[in-house]
Amino acid sequence: MTKKLKKQTDLSSLSPKASAENRLEKPMKLNAVDNQKSGEKKSKFTLADGTAVNSESMERFETAFKQTTGTNDADFATAILVHVSRGLPDSTFEERFTCMASLLPTVRPQDETEALLAGQFLVLQASAMECLRQGHFQDGFYHTERYINLATKLFNAATQTMQALTKYRAKGQQTVQVIHVHNEGQAIVAQNVSSGGGVGT
Repeated sequence: MTKKLKKQTDLSSLSPKASAENRLEKPMKLNAVDNQKSGEKKSKFTLADGTAVNSESMERFETAFKQTTGTNDADFATAILVHVSRGLPDSTFEERFTCMASLLPTVRPQDETEALLAGQFLVLQASAMECLRQGHFQDGFYHTERYINLATKLFNAATQTMQALTKYRAKGQQTVQVIHVHNEGQAIVAQNVSSGGGVGT
């Protein structure tokens, strides 16, 4: 009786490798740590799981920065996060920074301009929701209506910002419809042609 040997197949080469650009890294947090000597608080970056910045975790931080702000430059990424987080309604700077660092990766900005537009959208959206919340606690219809109207304007501005982001991501691509007429208009064939630079003829 002969035993058949099962050949083990190595499938590692078939599975896609997780690159730094494709792997979704956990968002960053800005923690305030007490300085034992001076008694002041010093802010430091950590990932959501508490991993601090060091030589071993630097690749993860670069990935998190890239997915959050669209840039690998840590200084520029920090400046973007500080800038766009100022408009959030959270009470402390650490809360605003951490909230924006958590929300921006969901939009997946590809560069710095997209990060700024996405941050503007998130701030307007958050402000509109805060106005709606405040409107529920007002005495009198007049004050409630003021908050609701302000929230509506903020939502409209947020929608316009998202449209601007979508237009920027399209990089000016235009769709031109080409219509071919055959046999004196009896047969019409239409196709869409995408143009990146301008309108073609």
